[in-house]
Formats: sequence, structure tokens, C-alpha cells
Amino acid sequence: MASKRRVTIVGIAGDSGAGKSTYAQALANLLGSERVTVACLDDYHSLDRHERNLIGVTALNPFKANNLGLLVDHIWRLRHGYPVMKPVYDHSTGTFAEPEEVVPKDIVILEGLHTLYLESLRTALDLRIYFDTDPQLQVIWKVRRDSGARGYTPEEVMAEIKRRRSDVQQHIEPQKAFADIVIHYMPDTDTPPSEDYPEPVRVRFAELLKGSKRRLVKWLALAGQLGLVTADHFHDQITGEEMEIASLFGVTNRAALHSLIEMVSDRHLLSEHVAKHLNQIHYDPVSVSRILVSAMISQLHLTSVRDEMIFEGV
Repeated sequence: MASKRRVTIVGIAGDSGAGKSTYAQALANLLGSERVTVACLDDYHSLDRHERNLIGVTALNPFKANNLGLLVDHIWRLRHGYPVMKPVYDHSTGTFAEPEEVVPKDIVILEGLHTLYLESLRTALDLRIYFDTDPQLQVIWKVRRDSGARGYTPEEVMAEIKRRRSDVQQHIEPQKAFADIVIHYMPDTDTPPSEDYPEPVRVRFAELLKGSKRRLVKWLALAGQLGLVTADHFHDQITGEEMEIASLFGVTNRAALHSLIEMVSDRHLLSEHVAKHLNQIHYDPVSVSRILVSAMISQLHLTSVRDEMIFEGV
């Protein structure tokens, strides 16, 4: 039977090496592992590495190299509280391992290449994030990861990045237009390196102007005006869509971050798991982004539970 728990589904899409997996795991740690299920959608590849190379396709090809039909079925089953037997793709060998059971907890975070590709996937999600990263950073991170845990040489990684570029442009980047939030990492050349932050990163949050729930950017813009954070605020076109953008840089102190969290979320609904992580004096933009998005997800879930109880007359 389906679980009675209200499952909140968060989807994170983006290119390989952009940092999706690290970000998803950081959100889970902040929200509490007992409340969060994380799944990597690379497991829905339909071809192993040898088969892809044999027929000349990359893992970014949505239909030739991935089983999106099974993915759609599994996401909707998770949303309704049912466990699924998910396939497992082993990046270290490029082959498939034994399937594993995934049991939905209060919050399910799905991250992968095609999370926002189909409307039937997007409509199952309560929050849609596109994770974008400056190519300079992405190359560094992808080479570091794939030449370590995944068994490639740096030269092979660079060749693969070049080979995949047309597929990224055709299948991955257009998903930005369907995201509630686009999170963009870029080098921060205006902030000098320090012992705590040897490679400063600027984080941009972009939200659709038309039809958006406007969850985060407007609060970051206000926080910038109040001097709580250092942030630029502007509008720009992303994949043909008008978006409102807040660019966060520098460091944010703990008191200011507390105030910003209270602006972004109902303090009474703030997850204790998020609050207990506010134990540093200063926070870099990456840490701030993770904490704010975690607080937003926590409120999104708890608000939906409260609304469902009111609807059912509990």
C-alpha cells in the first residue's frame, strides 16, 4: 500500500560535472538524512558505456541512451508514496549493477541530466532547479571527478567534454527554461582569496518572471538593499525567457543569514536540521545558497503537509 506521508519531490537538472550530486547531498545533509531520499537519474541509462561507444551516442541523448519511460513511472510512484526498484549504473565500470529499492521519505531529491526534459517529469516535481556552472569551473571539477572515481584519464575527460558539447546544447541547456530556479556558479574575481575561501565563487539565482512563484530572488534583492548580503540584482534573458536574477558574492555573517532565512521561510516551519547548521561566523555564497534552498524546501514540504491536513479536515 502507498505511504500516508506527504512526499515532496525536488528535481535538479544540469550537465555532467556541474556539481548536481554534491549540491543534492548537501541539501540532504542540511534537511536530515532521515527525512530525505536522494536518487541519481544516471541509473536510468539504457546503454552501458561500451554499448554507447559502439553505436556512437552519448549518455546525454534522452531517448537513445536513457529509459525515460521507466523514469517517469518511478517518479510518479515515489510521489504517491510507493517504493520502486531502481536500476543502478556503476560509473566506475560503465556497466549496470543489481537494482536497488528506493523508499520515498518526506522529501525526495532527484538529480540528473534529464530531470526537466519531459513535461510528465516536470509536473511531478514540487520544485524544479537547473544547476548551471561556469565552463571554467565545470571542466576543473569534471576532470577531477572522472579521472579519479570514474577511471578516465584527464585527456579522455577533455575529449569527452568536446564530444558531448552538441548534445549539451540540444538536450540539456534548454531545460533552464522550465526551472523554478537556475543556480549558476561562477568564479568571483572581485573577492580576494583567503585562507577560508581560496577559490571564491559567486552564486547567481535566476527565477522566471512570468508565471513564477518568485520564491527566493526577490528576498535576496531585498536583503542586498538592507545590507544583509552583498548581492547584485538585475533582469536578463535565459533561453529566451525573462528572468529576475540575484548574484551573491563575498561572505555573509551568521546574524545576517538568520535574518535572511526568516525572510525566505516561515521561522516556525524552519527545519531544525537547517537551523542547527548555523554554527559558523561567516558563510561563503555556496554555503548560503545551500542553506537558503534547504530552508525553502523544508517550508515547501511542511506547508504542503499543513494544507493537506486543512483540506482533509484533520
